[in-house]
Amino acid sequence: MNKEKKQARAPKPLEAVLILIVLIAVIVVCIKMQVGAQMALMVGTLIAALAALAFHNPWSEIQKAMLKTIDDSMMAVLILVLVGIMIGAWMIGGTVPSIMYYGLMFCTPSLILPLSFVLCALMSVFTGTSFGSIATMGLALTGVAAGMGMPLPIVVGAVISGCYFGDKLSPMSDNTNMASAMTGVGLYDHIGGMMPTAIPATVVSLILYTVIGFKYGSGVMDDTNIILMMDTLNAQFHISPIAVIPAILMLVVSAKKVPSLLGLGGCATFSIVFAAMIQNVSVIEVMQVAFNGYVSEKGVALVDTILSRGGMASMSGTIFLILAASLMGGALKASRILEVLVNMLMKVVKKVFSLVFVTMLYSYFILLLSGNQVLPLVMAGLVFKPAYEDMGISLKVLSRSMSDSATVAAPLVPWGTSCSYAMGVLGIGIEYIPFAFFCYIVPIFSLVFAALGIFVWKTGGTPQTETESISPAEKS
Repeated sequence: MNKEKKQARAPKPLEAVLILIVLIAVIVVCIKMQVGAQMALMVGTLIAALAALAFHNPWSEIQKAMLKTIDDSMMAVLILVLVGIMIGAWMIGGTVPSIMYYGLMFCTPSLILPLSFVLCALMSVFTGTSFGSIATMGLALTGVAAGMGMPLPIVVGAVISGCYFGDKLSPMSDNTNMASAMTGVGLYDHIGGMMPTAIPATVVSLILYTVIGFKYGSGVMDDTNIILMMDTLNAQFHISPIAVIPAILMLVVSAKKVPSLLGLGGCATFSIVFAAMIQNVSVIEVMQVAFNGYVSEKGVALVDTILSRGGMASMSGTIFLILAASLMGGALKASRILEVLVNMLMKVVKKVFSLVFVTMLYSYFILLLSGNQVLPLVMAGLVFKPAYEDMGISLKVLSRSMSDSATVAAPLVPWGTSCSYAMGVLGIGIEYIPFAFFCYIVPIFSLVFAALGIFVWKTGGTPQTETESISPAEKS
């Protein structure tokens, strides 16, 4: 006699919590063993899939859920491909080198501190990498400021603040695209949703760095590194204000909220043609760089490191990360673990502020536990997305809350990869952490606005101007 097929069931609350704890613990251990975040998430996918099978979900439904989440993430994957093309074209076309060149021209003793923040922010925005910006523009400015007698912890704090401004807001950044992909929020919508907290935090940080800079700005500037970088850039590229046009075009496209694929695709195409024209290289050569990335070999490490990047191929690691996270998310959804956890959460969380606070607290917890800034974006996006949908709150509030916590706090965790990298490259200990003002000020604005109901939108885009609880029936 054939056994009766068992009916699929949802996990019990205790089962859901235990499985999530085990899943997070295994992923953290894998990351600590340095197997790579991609493989760690694939192991997480296996655990989630086994859990779904244990609750008698048919494999066809689990597979269907995983393929659905991958399909939902394809927009982010395509955007990353276009970003890789554009960065490669900007490198060979002299766009990023020109931004570096003109930025370095304005360095003076009294302005070196706020300029360290601004120039590192610009470099990070236009390259999408905090690590690359730290190792190049950050390292050069740190050396210049130290030569003037500026306290090194303050300088590094300004550098880190600027680099993580771009890591949080740049459409080129892996973290920006990951937050967008894990919440299903459009890239430009995600960036626009972060502006209300990022802009005032930037203004406050600039004021603080300017005041401190004038206090210590009476030293004599040793501009050896700056001159070396500028001479190298000038010898390698046709440096001109005109070369910055592709970057300006991208800012305009972002401000006009042109659909992501159309806007970035247009910018990438323009950047390729523009690079060939302004640098007197063939379109074929530019297209090769757009795929493989640009390689600078001038023998000046400060310049070669920042310019050797870009290309479609350089985005493969992030693309695999998004696909692995999507697979795990689909398996978790099929297992109904997240559904149970959200139902538990909704019994406690009744206010917008509480939801934002718990989201940020969870993101900090995963960051402190793993030391990895990508994992909080993945896990918080998967866990809290249904909760925001149930409360009728726009998912760009979720993506902002994740970025306002996990992304900018990464360089503040001494045992984390971001902090270790910064200390190793810049030759400093953890004493810079109190001076990374931007990383502290952003989450403060995020929580204050959530408490006041300012810049908190309902699902349909309507402002939520009061802090009363929102029921699922009030979804717009």
